[in-house]
Amino acid sequence: MRDQRVELATLNLSGTAATMVSSIEDIRNYNFLALGLSRMPIPLQTRVAREYFTMYNRKGGNSTINANKWLRRTSEKGRNRFARLFTLCNSMPLPWHIIESKERTKDHAIKTALDCSKHLSEIAQETADLSLEESIIHTFEKLGEFCLSMNVTPKYWHVRDQQPVEALEISLLKILCEDWWKKKLKTVRKQYLEHIELAMGSVGKATFYVGKGKKVTHKNVNPYTSKKAQREFAEDQRSVLDYLSKLEIENEDGVVIDLLEAVKAGIANPAIRRCETMLRLRESEEIATELGFVGVFYTLTCPSKYHPGAANWNGATPKESQKYMVETWARARAKLGRLGVMYFGMRVAEAHADGCPHWHMMLFVPKKKEQTVTAIIRKYFISEDRVELIKRYDNRKSLFKAYKLKRRDWGHKKSQGIKAKEPSKDFRTFSPRVLVERIDPSKGSATGYIAKYISKNLDAYQITDLEDEETGEKIKVNPVLCWASTWGIRQFQFQGSPSVTVYRELRRQRDKVDHAELEEIREAADRGSWKDFVKLMGGMCVGRNANFKTAYEQIPFGNKYGELTRKVKGVTDSEETVSLLTRVTQWVKQLKGTAAKNAQELGFVGAADQSWTSGNNCTPLGAAAREARKLFSLGLGNYQVNELKKGKRIRVDDRILSIEGQKLIILEDENQIDLQKRNEIDHWAHIFARSEGRNRPFEADWQKSREMVATAFVKANNEGRAMPIGSDWVYAREIADGEAEAGWWDAGLMQA
Repeated sequence: MRDQRVELATLNLSGTAATMVSSIEDIRNYNFLALGLSRMPIPLQTRVAREYFTMYNRKGGNSTINANKWLRRTSEKGRNRFARLFTLCNSMPLPWHIIESKERTKDHAIKTALDCSKHLSEIAQETADLSLEESIIHTFEKLGEFCLSMNVTPKYWHVRDQQPVEALEISLLKILCEDWWKKKLKTVRKQYLEHIELAMGSVGKATFYVGKGKKVTHKNVNPYTSKKAQREFAEDQRSVLDYLSKLEIENEDGVVIDLLEAVKAGIANPAIRRCETMLRLRESEEIATELGFVGVFYTLTCPSKYHPGAANWNGATPKESQKYMVETWARARAKLGRLGVMYFGMRVAEAHADGCPHWHMMLFVPKKKEQTVTAIIRKYFISEDRVELIKRYDNRKSLFKAYKLKRRDWGHKKSQGIKAKEPSKDFRTFSPRVLVERIDPSKGSATGYIAKYISKNLDAYQITDLEDEETGEKIKVNPVLCWASTWGIRQFQFQGSPSVTVYRELRRQRDKVDHAELEEIREAADRGSWKDFVKLMGGMCVGRNANFKTAYEQIPFGNKYGELTRKVKGVTDSEETVSLLTRVTQWVKQLKGTAAKNAQELGFVGAADQSWTSGNNCTPLGAAAREARKLFSLGLGNYQVNELKKGKRIRVDDRILSIEGQKLIILEDENQIDLQKRNEIDHWAHIFARSEGRNRPFEADWQKSREMVATAFVKANNEGRAMPIGSDWVYAREIADGEAEAGWWDAGLMQA
């Protein structure tokens, strides 16, 4: 048998691994590699075979011996993880040849949507004798089980018994949609592949030290996330930037903005997000100081079984570990709520080197309640698997000795000017799960304690020269962001803070508003005073009793699945008696250069159509060159002429110019007001119709719109304005909705 080649078809080998094995001429090496790979999970076979061949083909007399020794050590070292890998491979949501390729997974999503449609046809025959409601429920159950077999959970699945039939219909429409499947399978693939990398030990500390400062690096090990995940993450980021760079946005007034520049100017920009986060935390600390609260810094982590680098790892993913953290903190919060303990602050979720999440949490608590808060948090976060903590207590002498060695190394780095974090006293019983540090104002502010973690998880601003306490190397942001993106983990969350959406919406409004309370909080947000904003909202921990909240526009059948969607429209007070609209401009996304192209395609030739206006305010357009000279003679620049060509209206002094039916329309004051009224009546009529769930306005909508527009213009006229401003429209809307009555002067003018 030793002189015969084993039959590869009888072994559990992947196609790539079998091909590589068959290229070995020596029978004994051939059999050794084939049998060794067959005992490994399929995802690991190709990687091991490639590494084996690299060593096998090296120049030198011992290359074959070294390759075989390496294969034997690798098999023995990974044997305790093979069971977990085999379990993962047996529960594979998609065939390996599909899930390893991003493009094939995308194509499979289309096939999956078609399969669901076929299943629907088959189920329809089974439910022919059932009522409509029973048929929908039965269909949802069957297709839902199909989704679960692919590690995809349909919407409403866990609460399906509490949902109306219409909700189940929405979920069914998603199950039949290929776009929905592309998104879901993309996430399934990304997390499944990374789970395999965790099981293979490819995620962890890439470097370690032996002897006196000698550094050793693992070639195939990467901290936080695998090298494959980081390559795909970097590729996705480049793809997104490339996509954004090709687009522009345009509003109804013809203003065109580069989409990438618009994104960089918003909260999606890590630098802007970091500045806002630091501002909120710093001024929250000022509020805590005024209240006499103390700052406490907590570091919380999971039991050892959640850590992929631990010997007793239970196979949990970072997402499942994060779920444990969230649920444990929820129990602690509930207990604090029952005791009526007030607290606020923020938490940052980041990864250990092996991918398991841990939290850094800065909380401001009443001085007399500090011990209570710490005791409750400690109680809940050490309640699971307490046995391993008791064992640590029995071994505390050796732990204390290890702590002294860490502190000695830290002191050595400090003496050489190397920035490193002081080691924590983890020889205590609860230290692996809960580390507590009360903030000493004489040593620094509370914001300074957590600033590093905020910056590390966003853009590494001014910390790239610091040593990462997890890896021992200089801090890099890309692996951390890749980790959060791969597992869908929320990195930052404020505790007890008022709505930041209200703050951001108020900052969109630059002009003053007439309502005194709204103007006061708008002005505070506009100058970036988070502390004053919080006070005007009602203070910290105010929850749903805040003085102001986000205003939404409800849109029935707002997407292709028939769901009720809502869009942020502005800010309203707690009783919804007064509102401030902050999103009145509609933007359209289009390919870059579309606006300029539309302007060029609109010609100045052809027969002049009749204008809707009367009198001598219409000038028929003749030859392009001659009429272009006329436009320039009116004082228009190239940009304004191009805007006119693409059908936009522009203002020149006291006149509005536009092109309709290839005629130049020059509107004087009266014509401007008439045109504005017509546009506003049409706009509000459609809004009233949508609020009632209709696509087109009824006569009642038009009548209500005409009355509202008349009210707004009368209000503006009474105050000496030709055109209404925001407060006029708020006043008119309140009257139209029956929430207020017109003053006697406004009512008299409207009746007249």
